[in-house]
Amino acid sequence: MKLPVFALFLFSLFGYSQNSKTAIVLDNADNSPLEFVGIYNGKDHTMTNADGRFQFSSSSDSITFYRAGYDKLYTTFKKIKDTIFLNKSVLELNEVTVTNEKTLWQKVGDSVKSNYPIYPYKEIFLLRGVLRYNGEITRIQDIQGKLERRTLLYTNEIDPDKKDFKVELTNMRKVGLVKDENDVYFIFESFHSLFMNLIPVNATGDNFDLTESTFDNGKKININFQSKPTIENEDFSGHYIINTENYAMEQFKMSVVLKNKPFQESGKKIKFRTVSFDKEISLSKSSNTSKYYITSAKYDVKVELTDDEKSFTSFYDISFILTTSDNEGDFDVKKNVSTSKDLFKINYPYDQSYWNAQNQLLLTDEMLDFIEKVQDPSNEFKVRSNIKN
Repeated sequence: MKLPVFALFLFSLFGYSQNSKTAIVLDNADNSPLEFVGIYNGKDHTMTNADGRFQFSSSSDSITFYRAGYDKLYTTFKKIKDTIFLNKSVLELNEVTVTNEKTLWQKVGDSVKSNYPIYPYKEIFLLRGVLRYNGEITRIQDIQGKLERRTLLYTNEIDPDKKDFKVELTNMRKVGLVKDENDVYFIFESFHSLFMNLIPVNATGDNFDLTESTFDNGKKININFQSKPTIENEDFSGHYIINTENYAMEQFKMSVVLKNKPFQESGKKIKFRTVSFDKEISLSKSSNTSKYYITSAKYDVKVELTDDEKSFTSFYDISFILTTSDNEGDFDVKKNVSTSKDLFKINYPYDQSYWNAQNQLLLTDEMLDFIEKVQDPSNEFKVRSNIKN
């Protein structure tokens, strides 16, 4: 029997209907907003911004909330509320000094090729860079595109190369001050430098104290590391989260404080030095390939500036957030940008319709206020932007 046109129309609406929700995620203990929370199901994913806010749309009704260190929350669009609370994971064993670290780490190493794509693959990425000068936002840049990687992790057989990444830009918005009050231009990372920094590193061995604890009914191992005094003027701390079923690394977090680091010359009598940096990398297993990919990552750096006379001291804080999707997707990556160029100097046209619909990473209230302020014609500083009013 042939269906009437209006019946076919209704069928298509129901078949492709989207659920959508905008809400905020808080820590259940102190009601503080939680950034970097993954919100996902088998079809779609997004993450919370620094305000803890997100917008999630999917044709599937199921939703999972997860941030390393917190219990997973499974719910649906029908049950979700405007405010979601997450509970910190309860470690099931007291932390003890690791006695079998080599055995555990060897299992992790032995499982690398089965757990991760050690071969070329493609993915879609969204990258956000935010620069602060003495605590105040001075630049915002969001970049969306296609990325082809030579490998996810580097092994003894694979050495890093300048051509390990190929990028096709598809969307970009940027707005920010070109120079600060001391006529200093802060150089952004390049794609190559940033992607290399957003790769887990080995912080085990004789120079680190390691402690181990389990959670999630023993399915996960948390390995904390702390550098020993033998590493002079550098303090490393952080953790790995290891899946005990397949020995895959699912999360890596590291904080580094650099002590008494000498200043470097940067022209115009300006000196700078890195004070600290932090990285947090989350990896998730794909149901399509059974491999783990970097689904989200964050890289923060604090830099101190002064001049030869030490007439001023300024601090820059740069934060990059990366989120990926469609890992090992079947699409072409047509390189249209250099991976060695300062990201903020890259030019690409602004597509208002794309950014109005983008919900992978919402702008915070502070970012919206900054964009409005610097776009004001009365602003006295030179602004570089591709956003058109």
